[in-house]
Amino acid sequence: MRIHSKYFDNEFRKLYDITPKIADDNYVYCEIQRGMYGLKQAAILAYEQLGERLNKHGYYPICNSNGLWKHETRPTIFALCVDDFAVKYFNDDDADHLINTLKQYYPISLDREGKNYCGLTLHWNYKEGYVDVDMPQYVSKKLHNYQHESPAQPQYAPHKWNQPAYGRKTQFAPEPDKTKLLAPKEKKFIQSVVGAFLYYGRAIDPTILPALNDISTQQSQPTQKTMEKAKMLLDYMSTYPNARMRYVAGTMQLMVDSDAAYLVLPGAKSRIAGHFMLGTKPNVHNEHKPPHNAPILVECKTIKNVVCSAAEAETAGLFYNGQTAKTIRGILNCMGHP
Repeated sequence: MRIHSKYFDNEFRKLYDITPKIADDNYVYCEIQRGMYGLKQAAILAYEQLGERLNKHGYYPICNSNGLWKHETRPTIFALCVDDFAVKYFNDDDADHLINTLKQYYPISLDREGKNYCGLTLHWNYKEGYVDVDMPQYVSKKLHNYQHESPAQPQYAPHKWNQPAYGRKTQFAPEPDKTKLLAPKEKKFIQSVVGAFLYYGRAIDPTILPALNDISTQQSQPTQKTMEKAKMLLDYMSTYPNARMRYVAGTMQLMVDSDAAYLVLPGAKSRIAGHFMLGTKPNVHNEHKPPHNAPILVECKTIKNVVCSAAEAETAGLFYNGQTAKTIRGILNCMGHP
């Protein structure tokens, strides 16, 4: 890395003897030996170093997955997100092998009960065969930061409902939003709301994803109408501040519901949705009624192309969700759940 000499004041130059280190082009050249805040290459360098170290002990990343690792002989599997490890192991010897491997290179802390991971709180109930996942106080803290007061009346919907046209007449795209553009400070507020609740929506409460998708398509040029949508979403979050997902043990059968909403976004755009869950394979008596389980993933995204019909929107939804399902299916195979 190089730093121009003009950025070093006299006190700093004297303290670290900078002057002899200034090159002919007036830059000081530095070798970065560890991590450095703000260095865009830091993440990939740290990941490659971790991979090199773990490979020596038999751990390798599972193909076509982000952050999922397994051991070449032991049944240990772990999910790695930044510096958080969620480990699935089958005996203490396997767990100690991974722990001792990491201790050789890094200072680590242990959560043997597996209660916290990436901001999520996990409530395990092995006897009943389920785990509840939530993010307590997350919504309340965000609403406090935004100084958002609870609505006088409970808000039971995260966004307004647009009545579709069922064959009686041609369905058109929404009219262009002609309300007043927001000031820069209000624009940042809209972008902050989307950023703050997107992770929460994907991890805990997918009911807010359509609202976030709608608002995010307008966050570059938000209007008064966009602000109304954001306030309605915050009212909904205030009404339901502590959502919780329950995952029930089953045969790990991947099930996907695919859907699409035709011409519901500005610019004649449509939206696709996918509900991915792991459940128990239906039997002949309830073939069309698989047991309910919380989703492992909910997709809610805008179709980039302008489609010509509701049928094309549905086809696009199947295409996107099929791609995602293929990746998840490969991961499940590697985890021993074909």
